[in-house]
Amino acid sequence: MRFASYNLLDWTGTPTMQVEGERQQRVVDTIVALRADVLAVQELKGPAREAGRLAAQLGQRVGMTSLVETTVDGPVQAVAAGDNTLHVAVLWRPGSVTAVPGTLRRFGGGQSADPVWRGPGWGTLVRVGLDVGGRTVMVGSYHAPVFGRERRVDQAETVLGAMTRPAGPVLLGSDSNTVGAARRPGGGDFFDPDPYADREWFADLVHQCRWETDADGRRWHWADRRPAEVWELGGLHDTAVRSPVWQATTGHWPTCDYGRRGIARRIDTIHASTHVFDAVTRHAVFDTPLARAASDHLPVFVDIDLTQVTDGR
Repeated sequence: MRFASYNLLDWTGTPTMQVEGERQQRVVDTIVALRADVLAVQELKGPAREAGRLAAQLGQRVGMTSLVETTVDGPVQAVAAGDNTLHVAVLWRPGSVTAVPGTLRRFGGGQSADPVWRGPGWGTLVRVGLDVGGRTVMVGSYHAPVFGRERRVDQAETVLGAMTRPAGPVLLGSDSNTVGAARRPGGGDFFDPDPYADREWFADLVHQCRWETDADGRRWHWADRRPAEVWELGGLHDTAVRSPVWQATTGHWPTCDYGRRGIARRIDTIHASTHVFDAVTRHAVFDTPLARAASDHLPVFVDIDLTQVTDGR
């Protein structure tokens, strides 16, 4: 099975300008080229009431579905609406993958008045159980807040609980908006180098870094890895360590302020519970000219040997 995660960059499905329509077609073509069986997406853009329609429209264009069930009130899609017009969804290939009834849960400004999910940012999570080859895997798509370092940590705990209870196989695709905390095999250094510590300070780093200032006014700063540490210590592990090389997922886009400063970051991640982690045979960034011209984020994917996935006991 191939599972992928992709931030689509404000995907509306019906752009008003030709150049944006061409870009969004490149997004569609990139998804088709990915050949994923299950796909977590971030940044479907539109009013909250349109989130389900956007997911269904995207699925139709790429040969996938997000339809969990159809009720008297209409179709229920595996989407969660954010409070800043940006939404997340899980899609899958119909026939070979099916949704498990009763497993859909949504967290986000469009669903809840809980303050941990509201305010600047657009922290949003959808999770749904999928039957893949006769085995149920809890799959999620998460977009972490852009602003609010403490909110990001709090949401990391909530996401962990939502994805891992009850215990079982878990796959989570996310735009994590933070630097990873996974260690290289054998307990070595962080897999992700700190992209900020050796860079000159600029204002946007207040959303990404921790810092200290000494009595003489000298300040030093470093990446805030706390959200990623919550997942690692809580049993959701970054599958990137299964790759022999580190590769950025952002920084290539012409208008990316970090990229213009020479800062390349890997903030698009896939995390797996221990039931799935050892079954990952490949983790990779889908880095092609088409993908680089489609979005400010590159897709990431993992290939999984389903025969090696354990059942959670």
